Amino acid sequence: MITGTDLLEISLARVNMDRSELEAAGVIEPGHAGDKAWSNFGRDMDTFILKLPQSRRAALASMIQRRADHKR
Repeated sequence: MITGTDLLEISLARVNMDRSELEAAGVIEPGHAGDKAWSNFGRDMDTFILKLPQSRRAALASMIQRRADHKR
């Protein structure tokens, strides 16, 4: 079950991500190949997440989890 604190940590992680982190985690392609994905992420993060392939969504979830674990 997701708590209010969990939801806050997820939201904070999402709005504080930068492109280099997403590239390093394998969520978007590095360099020019990732330009459209980065643009989509910034324009509509929820739709971006919904359209991610499962492997990239899992990479994003792991990235958010690591941030949350680091803060605790």
